[in-house]
Amino acid sequence: MKSFIERQLYQPALVLPMVDLMQLMVSLDFNMSQVGFMVATRGARAAVQRSRELWCASRGCVATVEVERVH
Repeated sequence: MKSFIERQLYQPALVLPMVDLMQLMVSLDFNMSQVGFMVATRGARAAVQRSRELWCASRGCVATVEVERVH
């Protein structure tokens, strides 16, 4: 059971978003309305970026890659 939990918790796809959320909460002094807004904004940004990539992949154009990460 311990090895199963370790395998599940040490996956970057699970751990990195949790760490990012904790850093966001600390930087915003645990204001849940601001945290919720920032999470929704980042999710929308990621969805738009992914849809652009899929659109360009289906059309054969070159997608612009977002290089700058906003903290």
